[in-house]
Amino acid sequence: MTRIFFLIVVAVFAVARGAMAQATGAPAASPSVSLAFEIVKQDVDLEVAPDGESWEVAETRLRPLTTQGVKALQQATLSYTSGYQQLSVHAYTLKKDGRKIDIPQTDILQGHGETTAPGFEDTRTMTVVFPNLEVGDQTVMVTGTVQIVPWFADVFAAIQSFSDKIVVRDGKFTLTTRGDASAYHIVASRMIADAPVTLGGKTRYVWRFHNDNPLKPEPGAVTEYADLPHVEVTNLSDYAQVAKLYAGLFHDKTDVTPEISALADKLTTGVRDRRTQAKLLYEWVAAHIEYVNIVLGAGGFQPHRAADVLKNGYGDCKDHVMLLQALLAAKGIKSSAVLIRAGADQFKLPSAASPFLFDHLISYIPELKLYLDSTARYASFDILPRSDAGKTVVIVETGKMAVTPPDSASKSSVHVDTAITLNADGSADGDTKVHSSGTDAMGARAMMASLPLDGDTDFFRALLGPGSDGKFERGKPEELNSDYDYSAHFHLGHAANIPGPGAISALAGYKPFSFTALIGSEMPLKRDFDFVCSSGIYEDSVTLTLPLGVTVTALPPSRIFTTDGAELRADYQQLKPDTVRTQVRLNLNRPGPVCRAADYVKVRPELSNMIDALLAQILYR
Repeated sequence: MTRIFFLIVVAVFAVARGAMAQATGAPAASPSVSLAFEIVKQDVDLEVAPDGESWEVAETRLRPLTTQGVKALQQATLSYTSGYQQLSVHAYTLKKDGRKIDIPQTDILQGHGETTAPGFEDTRTMTVVFPNLEVGDQTVMVTGTVQIVPWFADVFAAIQSFSDKIVVRDGKFTLTTRGDASAYHIVASRMIADAPVTLGGKTRYVWRFHNDNPLKPEPGAVTEYADLPHVEVTNLSDYAQVAKLYAGLFHDKTDVTPEISALADKLTTGVRDRRTQAKLLYEWVAAHIEYVNIVLGAGGFQPHRAADVLKNGYGDCKDHVMLLQALLAAKGIKSSAVLIRAGADQFKLPSAASPFLFDHLISYIPELKLYLDSTARYASFDILPRSDAGKTVVIVETGKMAVTPPDSASKSSVHVDTAITLNADGSADGDTKVHSSGTDAMGARAMMASLPLDGDTDFFRALLGPGSDGKFERGKPEELNSDYDYSAHFHLGHAANIPGPGAISALAGYKPFSFTALIGSEMPLKRDFDFVCSSGIYEDSVTLTLPLGVTVTALPPSRIFTTDGAELRADYQQLKPDTVRTQVRLNLNRPGPVCRAADYVKVRPELSNMIDALLAQILYR
């Protein structure tokens, strides 16, 4: 975000996921990808001046170890901001036999970032494609970056991190500070440090990292900076200073113009309740201002004026917040911008304060004690998307740190009621009604809004198998209520072997969720790292009617499973000789968005029992 060198370090891991990450952290690679390549060399040499200007040279050498690694590393894209940064790239493929295949500058693709919409043209990209890359070769990039205009005058902050889940043969980070070295707060963890050297008004620091035995990645593991090999550098004392920097950028962007005041009055005509007023204004911004997905800082840290955002009809997260704040102010409702890291499974902020850590901006209304994210198009007024929940944030208006509300069982639920009729040819027809609330309602609305109106058949065939079909009644996904209802009629082409004897799943039919995935679709035998977990209540009721002459011979036993943070109830009833009702309720009520590795060994056996129980079948003949 601040400099290209950090973007490249993150890219070492992000390339393996098929996309170049912004400078917001280095998430652990998936187990399969982490073994597909290794870091032969990562050498970053950075010099910084007291005014925030910086110069950096970085050499990155990556070696694919499998065909998957070749595919992952064949292409890399770097991002920079014109007018603030200058970027040069020299790249080549280094063959196993020592031959170099240089990539001419004319072959490095120049492009724009997420969009070329007016106001965002300064985000630029360079894409390097490595020719003739094979297993055992190396991709080599040498980049030079100059921060010609500091994002914030007299401010410097950076984090250099490595992943301990990838082989690193030679990692080095060199930092040279000009002027008074005591102006910088430096925190290093799990890095080998050389003694600092001061000479000629400069101080040189060197840290090294080497890892021949990478840790095994774990699904869903949290990647807090404190747990990674890393170096933090800043000349800011705390996050209150960070807030002050952003407040200076934002102060004249939320002016209430006549147009904004008129719109606020129009949207709240006849409404005196302040919470309802805020809700109406939030919903209008969410629905009418197109979201341009620019990571905070990637196109500059300066938002557009609220009046311009209203006129243009689009904007990034900063612009959303500016316009919403102006509309609220027009009705006398005070709000504040909030700095947040939404794009990573990181919930805590590093100890070294930095304005460059944040990838998103949301809103906070103090009198309602309510956080809002109008870029989440289908989130209701009182709900944050899961990417925003339980995160440590900085409130710009006050300079205080806070934690956004975590997801909870009381805020998110799905209830499914399905009636299925099994036909004499083994096919089945069913009707499902879905009632969702909170975060799950947001997800359901987004899915229904994105699914083409003529795409239902393909959806159900892919979900339910060959010969299947279906049709959704979508309800009103555009309405941002706390609850969202929709329904589906579906046909199962192959549901059971009739006349039997045979068995059919007790959880047959369409469902908008998977119980096993919610409980734990990937359940390693043990965990060494804390992991992301969610909360919610999920209920499924299925009434199954068999064809004439076919009767139920056995039902699974009704059971209850309970462990810390999770309870599963499964009940089976035979209503008639040919009719069965299955009712399953899963209550996930975790204390927060992060579950502790130390607790995993205690809860895993019961979670495994829950998944086994969900495989229950109804026997018939």
